[in-house]
Amino acid sequence: MAAKRPRFLLGCMLGLSLLMGGCGFQLRGTGVDSINLDQLHLTTTRPDSTIYRETRQNLEAEGVRLTPTAPYNLQLIDEHTDRVAVSYTGRATAAEIELRSSVTYIITDSQGRPLIGPETLRTERVYVNDRNNVIGTNEEEELLQREMQRDLTRQLLFRLSSLTESELSAREQALDRQLP
Repeated sequence: MAAKRPRFLLGCMLGLSLLMGGCGFQLRGTGVDSINLDQLHLTTTRPDSTIYRETRQNLEAEGVRLTPTAPYNLQLIDEHTDRVAVSYTGRATAAEIELRSSVTYIITDSQGRPLIGPETLRTERVYVNDRNNVIGTNEEEELLQREMQRDLTRQLLFRLSSLTESELSAREQALDRQLP
């Protein structure tokens, strides 16, 4: 009887993992498929930004060669962060704050013609503004901003994972055919 219990638990765990895998469940951070581009030129207006650094690191980790001579250029055109009060206390101070972050990107060919975009990716978070715990509130805001930057990077990588060089080449050829 004791030998059947581990087999039963093992069978339950196997069944549960198959169910979770079948419904599309994935551990956080594993949602981006591999990127099918061999090389890319990555540029930005803000080389010190976290989104740029993380995008660069992730592309290199995926085996994408980042070079200025690449046939396609991923440009991070604009990054924007906004902070808006969404509710107020009886004393007219902000009770909840909404953080909004966005990044706008475009993919161009070697001649600078847009193949994709410009597209803007967005993310939002809301937190409670606790006047009695200013340090904790500031730390929560910083944590949320870092999380939002990672989320925007993940969204961008997800978009890039759906592209292939042949698709970009086809878009480039379509632009060539439009020229008189």
